[in-house]
Amino acid sequence: MKSQAEEVEGGSLSEEQRLQLLTNAGRRNRLFILGLAGVLGSLMLVSAGLNLYSLVSSLDDTRVLALEKQVKRLEQQVATQQTTLQHQDELLASHQATRLTGLFERTENPDSIAQVSKVLQSQERDYQVVMQGLKAGMRDLANMLPGSRSWLADYDEVIERAQLNSRARAEAIQAWSDKASEVPAEPSKAPGQAVDPG
Repeated sequence: MKSQAEEVEGGSLSEEQRLQLLTNAGRRNRLFILGLAGVLGSLMLVSAGLNLYSLVSSLDDTRVLALEKQVKRLEQQVATQQTTLQHQDELLASHQATRLTGLFERTENPDSIAQVSKVLQSQERDYQVVMQGLKAGMRDLANMLPGSRSWLADYDEVIERAQLNSRARAEAIQAWSDKASEVPAEPSKAPGQAVDPG
């Protein structure tokens, strides 16, 4: 500072000296502003910390307990709503199941059973005829080829089993048809008349 004062008293300053003085003054001002900003920033942080601390300490335990009770009550309500919803889903499913059972309940008509039985019995007879033809053809082929008795015996057993199964199916179909024809049809009631249960 003394050098600056001496230079100012001594007379005129050169351009370079003036520029140097301005640069030094700018540097000092910048350092002062940065120091001031640091002090103000520190004060703001301390103030914000104290405000936050006072805010947290000002919350009453009663408010916290009231909020906890409210949360528990809401959780209980959600649990009851879930059980109610699950119960309603079960009721809806059982209701739909009973409706579908009623829709798809099988009613056996003796006439339709007799027709289906005839078709199935004719298919089984045709199947047995085909199996007999296959068996005869294989026997003829085995007689034509030397050394083919071993595979003929293997296939003969398979064909015999298929024929036995076919006969059993034909008997089951016949029993089903006989059972359906024995069941009397429900008496139809005329409009306005009641059917006597006895």
